[in-house]
Amino acid sequence: MRTVAAQVLDSAIPVLAKDRGASMQVIATRAGISRATLTRMFPTRQLLVQAMAEKILDDCDRALTRAEAHTGFTDQVLAGLVGEYRPFAQLWNLVYVEPDVLGAPAATERAEGIFARTIALLAVGQDAGVLRTDMPATWLASTFCGLAETAWELTLEGHMGTRQAPDFITTVLLHGLSTATTTASRMR
Repeated sequence: MRTVAAQVLDSAIPVLAKDRGASMQVIATRAGISRATLTRMFPTRQLLVQAMAEKILDDCDRALTRAEAHTGFTDQVLAGLVGEYRPFAQLWNLVYVEPDVLGAPAATERAEGIFARTIALLAVGQDAGVLRTDMPATWLASTFCGLAETAWELTLEGHMGTRQAPDFITTVLLHGLSTATTTASRMR
């Protein structure tokens, strides 16, 4: 069962993603609680932002742990990882850019570790023949996180349904933007 604090964080993360300068009052209102309740849970905006970062990092960690638990990398492993795209979107959208998080060495170290694990997991996917090998795993991991961020933003803005997002991410990851496989050679 999720705690009230976890529910508040889930509500606050999209608010801050869309409005970096959102006040505690704005965040509380959009989370459906009073400012007093919010400040009882998180006495300062900095503590709220740091709690959001911890939640995002924990969610990424859990998603990677589930994907890493499989023996081998299959289409199902990729689907599971992509199905949990939101924390990876939030990692790029908030953890890497929010000033209250940027200066926190522990959060930065955890974020770097999560990205390194994402690279390693996608390299296993390359070795298994599921993912393309003509690009570095770092590129694939960055592409995954970038697509996750784009999909999350589009769902927040109502341009995409939440159930569509994983399919769109997977399609672009596996097939790029073109319907032809020789797009790169045509562009030269």
